[in-house]
Amino acid sequence: MDCPSCEEHIGWEWVEEEAIEPNEIFECPECEESLRYLIDEGTYLGPQHKTVEVVS
Repeated sequence: MDCPSCEEHIGWEWVEEEAIEPNEIFECPECEESLRYLIDEGTYLGPQHKTVEVVS
């Protein structure tokens, strides 16, 4: 996934190592922007669609 603020790639391996759950706020390891990722299940984009958003 890519950070919406700095556009740096954040690997899912890092997310798993840090034990970050969906809807949990975390900081981008590059720009330190507060982020959150969401999982939509059963969308037209496939069984699972993951999105990342900036949290103010």
